[in-house]
Amino acid sequence: MVGGAGPGGGVDVSAEPGCRTGRRAGTGRRRRRTVVVGVVAACTVVLALAPTGLASGTGAAAAIPLGDYAGAGDPGGVAAFARRTGAHLSLGLDFLDGSTWGTIEAAAGVGVWARSGYRLVLAVPMLPDEGRASLRNGAHGAYDGDFVTLARNLVRAGVGNAVLRLGWEFNGTWYRWRVRSGAGALQYAAYFRAIVTSMRSVPGQAFRFVWNPDADRPAGRFSPSQAYPGNAYVDAVGVDLYDESWVADPSPADAWNGYLTSAWGLDWLASFATAVGKPIVLPEWGVAIRSDGHGLGDDPFFVDQVASWITSHDVAWTDVFSFDDQQLDDITDGHFPHALGAFEANFG
Repeated sequence: MVGGAGPGGGVDVSAEPGCRTGRRAGTGRRRRRTVVVGVVAACTVVLALAPTGLASGTGAAAAIPLGDYAGAGDPGGVAAFARRTGAHLSLGLDFLDGSTWGTIEAAAGVGVWARSGYRLVLAVPMLPDEGRASLRNGAHGAYDGDFVTLARNLVRAGVGNAVLRLGWEFNGTWYRWRVRSGAGALQYAAYFRAIVTSMRSVPGQAFRFVWNPDADRPAGRFSPSQAYPGNAYVDAVGVDLYDESWVADPSPADAWNGYLTSAWGLDWLASFATAVGKPIVLPEWGVAIRSDGHGLGDDPFFVDQVASWITSHDVAWTDVFSFDDQQLDDITDGHFPHALGAFEANFG
């Protein structure tokens, strides 16, 4: 692996030009996830943003910084995942508690990542589950103080260099900061800018910000450009990608083609990232078994294709989601033996 990192080591995941770069709350991904925090080791090694010179195929993806979500506030679980799979991890994923403004501001427990040797990539709710807070009010600066407080608490906890996923998966229907129209998209973008400006005002911070829709979405009533905050406020762009399909009886190849060609899919992501000049990240990706049958299950083809795709694009880092919650996503839990073999071959 190029520039490996883990507890005690480090990789620069700042997603700045020329560099490569959890905790739960609220309802979550696909109406089931809670808020998570992502982590990357402290910077000691600088990597090129794009894995240039690497051929796609077995093991090539291992050169791209990788993280994991193994449970809320659980760097030990991330280390265990690394031992189980042979992967060299430099990030760990987690989510902030979005129940109230108080829980968002407090960022309780994030200090565990500062002591872990991983650098935090934090999923930050834009709005709490309670009350009547709105994107519109946020766009007008109503919650700037809340995010100043959050930034201060992150710095105080030792994670002032966290990579922040503000209002992730906003193009879905399961979070309060969901965008439903062109007007809502403009409000989302303005609110994103207000949050970034507020958090950057805090002494000691070195945050990086990720703009992070969900890949599995129809076109909707707004364009991605309407929801984009602008390059001055974004360090990387990415989508969350799970092996789930709503096509009747899809083959792995059919499902993958859908992941490429959907309105917010990988083809769109590559084109959009090129247009705005930002590196690509996959803040969440993984296999899936769902009770409704829409997960592709033990699908090594999906893992192979993810590995191939990220080695042929300007991908700064990825985070695999290996935790069983309201559906099965943990590639190491015994339900995905063939996919696990593909993961070990590509990322181990």
